[in-house]
Amino acid sequence: MELILIHFPNTVTQKNSSEDTALHVAIQDGRFNAIEKLIRLGTDSEIIYQKNKDSISPLYLATEKCESSGEKLCEGERWKILQLLLQESARDEAYAVKIQGMSPVLAALKKSNKDILKEIIDQLPKLLHVRDENGWTPLHAAAWDGNVEAMEILLSKCPYLALQTDKNGSYPIHIACERKIKAFVVMKVTLVKLHPLSGTIGLLIKETWPDLAEIKNKKGQNILHVAAKAGSDDAVQCILELSSEPVIIEKLVNSKDVDGNTPLHLASMHNHCEVMRSLTKVKGICSEHCNNDGLTALDVAMKSRSLSTENPVLLGRAILIVAGILQSEDRDILSLREQGCGESKSSPAEWIKDRVNTLLLVATLVASVTFTAGVTLPGGYNASSDPHPGTATMLHKGMFQLFVISNMLAMYSSILAVVVLLWGLSRDFYVAELAYHSAGPLLLMALIGMSVAFLAAVTVAVSKLTWLGNLVLSVGVLYLAKVVVVLSALIFPSSKSAMRIVVLYYMAVSKVRRFVKSCVWSFGCIMFIGSVSSYFLCYLLLGKDFLVRF
Repeated sequence: MELILIHFPNTVTQKNSSEDTALHVAIQDGRFNAIEKLIRLGTDSEIIYQKNKDSISPLYLATEKCESSGEKLCEGERWKILQLLLQESARDEAYAVKIQGMSPVLAALKKSNKDILKEIIDQLPKLLHVRDENGWTPLHAAAWDGNVEAMEILLSKCPYLALQTDKNGSYPIHIACERKIKAFVVMKVTLVKLHPLSGTIGLLIKETWPDLAEIKNKKGQNILHVAAKAGSDDAVQCILELSSEPVIIEKLVNSKDVDGNTPLHLASMHNHCEVMRSLTKVKGICSEHCNNDGLTALDVAMKSRSLSTENPVLLGRAILIVAGILQSEDRDILSLREQGCGESKSSPAEWIKDRVNTLLLVATLVASVTFTAGVTLPGGYNASSDPHPGTATMLHKGMFQLFVISNMLAMYSSILAVVVLLWGLSRDFYVAELAYHSAGPLLLMALIGMSVAFLAAVTVAVSKLTWLGNLVLSVGVLYLAKVVVVLSALIFPSSKSAMRIVVLYYMAVSKVRRFVKSCVWSFGCIMFIGSVSSYFLCYLLLGKDFLVRF
């Protein structure tokens, strides 16, 4: 190899089909002696900066391979290779200019190796200020990954990295909030390193960044804007906790970006319900703020067409209504008429009559079903030979009595709704509108009564089998609650009480869902561990015979 380099020194820069130089190949194979000769005998000192088709330089590759090897640092060949390349780069005063894009610092961050990161920064400190194509410093990259240890190392070398912005004007803390990293940890690390002699975090915020609302990117968004848009409720809560000054909190929640959107606008726009709940709890929040389009947060939520099952649009609207967030003056709360007319481009009179016809059909069906159920009672009637012929056989059972009462209420409510809705067929628009709104509560009562009657009938039919009766009753009550919530929100859209029920319902469902998921996950882990343990126990007891049988 030495003879080739002596007689043909230019071969050191030749590349293969992957555009790897000889130095790339030697680093991949971990050949320290070959690397040393290539650097010492080669004529091109720029070889350590040459990149392959993946834009990876030998120094970046050495950093990756050093982490991935199984050898202990400071002992293996990989570490010696990295040391050699770092020392060679340090001799060049322009190394920071020549190492662009794929900085070895990024490789160390990617592998989360703090020892290698320290070594690179100690020998090549200028790399702290090398930016990538997005204008990110190493601290931006560490914040994106949520690598707190790396952030501590970077800030110990250069505290003012926390105040550097990228091409979008975003600080590292903006990036952390956008990535849904827990902002408490990130902010604590950032602020503590800027003022190591300060006491509490609140004092650090006051001394370093007196007004958190002034830390904005090019879109005019502060850190609360970014966290709200990303849907990071942990970040939102931590920001509000760290901002102990009521004035600063009020500025944060009411601050507008270049589009006039507050953090609540952005959370409503993306239907981040947990964030909306956290923001609406802040005392200083303004309920009437409009963006550049003249829309309040509730207006924005009204325009949402999200089909998310995790955070339904109805829940987001309910949270805002319960919190007292207003719509703009020329809009009606949950204006179904406005939305329906806008989509179908029909007149209000036609719109209301279509709704009246729909409700009339539903009410008629409910009346028919409840009448049939009342005639064909569960359990039937007593025979003529019975002391009380013609009476219900289950007359004295509690669930049967509940069935009769619920079925009666459902039938009479639906009949009354039909009578009221017949007014809606008149040509008078205001009479039709009155009939539409009056029939809603009656139809709600009818549907709930019919649901309860069905539940009672099925329960009394299987009452002799205890576990099945309890299961039917539990499932029925759960779905009945859902019917009440959805219908209440539909019929009383502007009622805070109805919206409060919606919020409580979805919170309960969310907690139950998480509990079930955790139970299933725990059960799966237990079963897996049990299976593996049983397998090894049988192997220890039976030896190779078990493997043959298995």
